[in-house]
Amino acid sequence: MSLVIPPHETSGSHDLVTTSAIIEDTGSMSIGSGTAYFPLMDLPHELLIEIFHFASLAHGGKANAVNPLFLAKICRSWRAVVFETRAFWQEVNLVLNSHCSTQISLLEEWTARAGGLPLSISIFGPKNVLKSEASEEDLARLFDLIQNLSPQTHSLSLETPVFFYDRWRDRGLADCSWPILSNLLLSTTLGSSELSDPSHKLDFLSCPVLTTTTIKSFYHFYIFLPWRSLLHICFDSVFCTELYTALKSCPLLQTLEAHGIIEDANFSANTGTIDHHSLKQLTFELDENQAHCGQCCRLLNSLRLPELRTLVLKLALSVPTSGFQFDIYPCISQSGCQLSELTIEGASLEEKVFVDCLRLLPTLHTLQLSENAWLNAQADFISLGPTSLSLMMAAGPDGLLMLPNLKALTLMGSSVEFSGELVFELLASRWDKVEEDDGALATLQSVTIIPDRGHVSLWRVEKDQQAVFENWRLRGYRVKVE
Repeated sequence: MSLVIPPHETSGSHDLVTTSAIIEDTGSMSIGSGTAYFPLMDLPHELLIEIFHFASLAHGGKANAVNPLFLAKICRSWRAVVFETRAFWQEVNLVLNSHCSTQISLLEEWTARAGGLPLSISIFGPKNVLKSEASEEDLARLFDLIQNLSPQTHSLSLETPVFFYDRWRDRGLADCSWPILSNLLLSTTLGSSELSDPSHKLDFLSCPVLTTTTIKSFYHFYIFLPWRSLLHICFDSVFCTELYTALKSCPLLQTLEAHGIIEDANFSANTGTIDHHSLKQLTFELDENQAHCGQCCRLLNSLRLPELRTLVLKLALSVPTSGFQFDIYPCISQSGCQLSELTIEGASLEEKVFVDCLRLLPTLHTLQLSENAWLNAQADFISLGPTSLSLMMAAGPDGLLMLPNLKALTLMGSSVEFSGELVFELLASRWDKVEEDDGALATLQSVTIIPDRGHVSLWRVEKDQQAVFENWRLRGYRVKVE
C-alpha cells in the first residue's frame, strides 16, 4: 500500500505521536442528515484485511484510491484493524510539499507501524519545495530516517534534485547498510544530472541482493553499484557509452530498457563486440531531440545475444525523411537469436535486408512496424512493396510460411505500394481456409494495417469486405485495416 501525503493531510499542526488525534471515531457512515448501517462493520477481521489490502493496492498502473489513514478514520473497529496490521504500512510514497516537517514526522510514524517488516519507500522531492521549504533540520531528520530504515528497506525510489544527493552523500551514505535492498531507483529532478563534486560517488555497493535498478537523468558513473549481480536495468536519458559500459559490466543481465538515448562523441566506431548470454529483453529508445542514430546502430550490432527474445527499437516519433539507415541484420544473424517479439518505430530500413532478417526469425509471434521509411539497395526512399507484405502474412508457392508462428502483425504509418484489396486477399487465404467446425483459429490472429495513404483509391474498403471483416471478428480474429 502506498501513501501520497497531500497538502490537506498536513495543513495543520498535528501531534503525530498520537495519530488518533487526526482520526474521527464516527462508528457509522453519515449520509445526509442521518446515519446508515454499514454491513462491512460486521465482517470478520480476516476478510476486512483482505478487502482493505485490495483497496489500497495500485491497479492498472494508477495510484491507490485509499490509504490506511483514510480507512482508519471510518470507525473505531476499522482503526483497530488497520493500526494492528503491520502489512498495511510496508509501502509509502511520499511527495514532499510545503509541509515538509509534518510529512517527515508522519513518515516516521508510518514506517514505525510496519514493525520489522520489509519496506518499500518512494520519495519525490521537487526542487522548489526542498530548496525553499525544507530546513537543514528537516533534511537531517529525513536522512537519519532513511539511514535507520536501510536494514529493512527492500525497495527504494528517490526522485530529488542533485543537492539532495550531495547532502546525503556528505552525511555518510556509504555507512548505510542495505542487506535486503533488491530494487533501487535514483533520479534527479529539475536541474543538473551532475554531482557538485564528481570525485565523490553515491555508494550502493553494500547491496548484496540488489537485482533491479532504474537510473533517470543521472550519469551512472557517479554511482557505485554491484553491476555484476544486476538482472534488470532501466535507464532514462543515457549516453551510448554508458550503455556499452553497463552491458560489459553486467554478465547476468536479463532485461535492459534504455529510454532517451543520447549519442555522444566518446562512443568509438571501433568498439569491440560483447557476448551476452543472459539478455532476453532489450529496448533502445532514442531521445526525441536526436537527429541521428548511427551510434545506437553500432552499439546494437556490437552485441551478440543468443538468448534475446524481445527487441524494441524506437528511433523517432515520425517517419524519417533523411538520415541514417538502421540495420539490425548483423546483430540478428551473428547472435543466432530466436526473437518472439520485434518492434521497430521511426527507422529507415532497407526493404530487402529487413525481409532477409525476418527469414532468420521463424519463432517470431509479434511484429510491430510503425512510422518507418523504406529504402532500396541504392538508399533511395521507396514504398513497402506487396511482395514483402505477402511474405510476412501468407504462404509462398511451396506452401510454406516465412513466419509460421506469427500471431500479431502491426504495420502503421509507412508508405506502401500494395492495396487494401491485397490485404483482404491475404487475410482470406489465412482465415477462410481454417476449418470452422471445431472453432479453431489460424496462428495469425491479429492484424492492424494503417499505412500512409499515398493513393487513397488503393485503400477503399467496400461494404462487402467490411462485412467479411466483421465475420472474422465474430470468429475471434482482431483486424483493423484503414
